[in-house]
Amino acid sequence: MTLRSLFRAAAWAALLVLVAVTISPIGWRPPTVTVVGLDRAAAFALAGAIFAIAYPRRWLSLALFLIAAAFFIEMLQWISPTRHARFSDALVKSLGSLIGLAVGKLALVARRRWLADRQRPKRGSGAMLHGPALGAGRDDAGGIAEPDAPGAARYRVPAE
Repeated sequence: MTLRSLFRAAAWAALLVLVAVTISPIGWRPPTVTVVGLDRAAAFALAGAIFAIAYPRRWLSLALFLIAAAFFIEMLQWISPTRHARFSDALVKSLGSLIGLAVGKLALVARRRWLADRQRPKRGSGAMLHGPALGAGRDDAGGIAEPDAPGAARYRVPAE
């Protein structure tokens, strides 16, 4: 199982847990840690972040889906006689989802940059001696020929 498929399973599991907690009788609801609205937003933000990592190229569809899911889940509370559906609760859950999507996107961007920095040779570390151009042909000036690949590092060695 790949990491992406693990995040996808976790995202759908988180959504199912949110549905179960939201439509269950009020007596079954877990105790709130903070203000009720903040707990709702945080729970949906966590789900949004997991969805963002699980489906990294589907930002608009995820945003629309999670907003619709928040409103649909809130409407499902009409099934339970001890629960009540409120428009303001659906807005809080939607906002939490969007914040979670943004946090997930930032995490992906930060990870991508971190990985790129790890692969880039450090200045002053002797990386020029072990760069990709070492062993390439000599150019007319006697230096090492520069690689032609896009994005390849360009190393020059002065003529001997």
